[in-house]
Amino acid sequence: MSVLEEIDQDLLDRCNAIWAATQAQEKQDTLSRLEPPLMRLWDGDYNMHHIVGCEYSANFEWINNDSGTGLTELPFDSAAAQWIYDVKGRIARGEKRNVHISIDKNGARWSGRMQDFSVEKRDDGTVVMVVRWIHDYETLKHYQVWCNPFTAAAVQWPRVFMLAGPGIWALKCSLFLQIMRENTSLWRIPDDPLNLNSWGSGLDMSNWSVVVKPTSFMQDLAAGSLWTVVSSRFKTWHDMAKRPLADGEYTVVVRRWFTGDELPWPGANLRHGALVVDIVDKSGYYTGTATSGSMFTGLKRTVAHFAENFIDSTLDLVNDNSIPADYLKAGVKSTDKAMPYVVFREGEETGIQTSTFLYTPSTATQINVGGHSAPGVDETISASIQAVGDILGNLAQIGSLGGSIDTLAKPFYQGTLFAWMSLPSKERKDNSGWASYFEYFQDGADRAYTLSSLMVLRAGFWSTRTWFSHELVVADGAPWLIGDQGQGHLWLGDRCGSTVTGDITGEVYVSRVHKIGLAWDRETAPDWMPTIGDDSAKTDPVQHAHELLEDVKASLMDAGVY
Repeated sequence: MSVLEEIDQDLLDRCNAIWAATQAQEKQDTLSRLEPPLMRLWDGDYNMHHIVGCEYSANFEWINNDSGTGLTELPFDSAAAQWIYDVKGRIARGEKRNVHISIDKNGARWSGRMQDFSVEKRDDGTVVMVVRWIHDYETLKHYQVWCNPFTAAAVQWPRVFMLAGPGIWALKCSLFLQIMRENTSLWRIPDDPLNLNSWGSGLDMSNWSVVVKPTSFMQDLAAGSLWTVVSSRFKTWHDMAKRPLADGEYTVVVRRWFTGDELPWPGANLRHGALVVDIVDKSGYYTGTATSGSMFTGLKRTVAHFAENFIDSTLDLVNDNSIPADYLKAGVKSTDKAMPYVVFREGEETGIQTSTFLYTPSTATQINVGGHSAPGVDETISASIQAVGDILGNLAQIGSLGGSIDTLAKPFYQGTLFAWMSLPSKERKDNSGWASYFEYFQDGADRAYTLSSLMVLRAGFWSTRTWFSHELVVADGAPWLIGDQGQGHLWLGDRCGSTVTGDITGEVYVSRVHKIGLAWDRETAPDWMPTIGDDSAKTDPVQHAHELLEDVKASLMDAGVY
């Protein structure tokens, strides 16, 4: 045998080995996708009662920074359905009223609480229990951020809770203080006042039902999180966090911890069933990530910087396009926020099932806020008028006139000086052209030249920004796998690229996974249904009206009248 033949045989053996390993991995991935989810039912204290495998159908949804919903249809004569139905029996046995569910599939976990159930008799004579579930993110909507979480409700000073710092730390810290207030308080009498140990038991986080994964101030600062100021006057944490989460493109991760799971952080001492809350930057918008690109030149990595006014932001190109090390390791499934791994391409053979591309250019080139003078301005004018009036009245020997003059003059000077702020965007004006929209008034900051007015200016630029939405519904495993905890190429909040059908330029648009659905029934294998891109900017009028009502409710809470 010649040397050339030996080399060819060695090359052939290696190719066959690679092909065999590829086939084995594809088989393993296929079996993993077809494996039914693990569905477990828990009581109010998170004691497991049923592993469900008799369902007619099920559908669950993860939504980025909001509460997804779930729906299960069970045979009414099944043990699981009878246990859910027997509310009085569960309470009598000490299993409590609440029913919880957890779904485990490809490293992802959906956990939540029962909203309601109904028993339906169908046309074919079958009796079905339909149960609606709400995701555990809903728990965060039931924490209100008190003005002062360390004092009793009757004494809330200062008037507004405010905390400045790196975004993730500030949001986590504000939530932690409310959870701590729930579990321990010098002003709240324990359930058993005569048990002296119960007065300090709340300090032990191993008994907390909700815990926050720790992130130190310096750790978040080093990670490059966007600085923010969170403020609340009895808003819910969810309402308070909406804008900082959207501004920093953070993702709230809530995951139930069960005995046997990997600890959420080293040294964690948690009770079985504890809800662990984390906030992660899966976007990399302000630290460097791919935001666009082309099929011919590759993805362009950019980093967002604040403009000279420290409110508007611009994107700068980053020349460092080094490939993350995990992408070169065999068998590792993940995506790195610095360089998204997944790109869905339109074509004759594609995993994209449906797609909608929407582009909206920026509008106003100047943002206005305000309505009331900055703190101290009107008060200074009033004091000056009263002082001058009193002096003149005394000189004329007719008594103090300051109060009367101030009462007459107040309608003319109140809210006239330092009551409004206006900030133009040079970048928008340069790029929008000679004919463009001029200005936009952003609600939310009645008093100018305050920290809240700066945050509202930022929100005004955000709401009138250029944005695109590329909504995709893609098939799992074609070719990318959906999954969490290292068992998929992308998950909720991750960035991924996509092309537009019929686009001859090959432009790649990068967006984040906004929501993910999981559905299956007795005849159909489990199917992931991710939606890439956010359509919140083109909501229907009814939904928009509902969001306005939520904003009004939050404003009434700020004013102390709701």
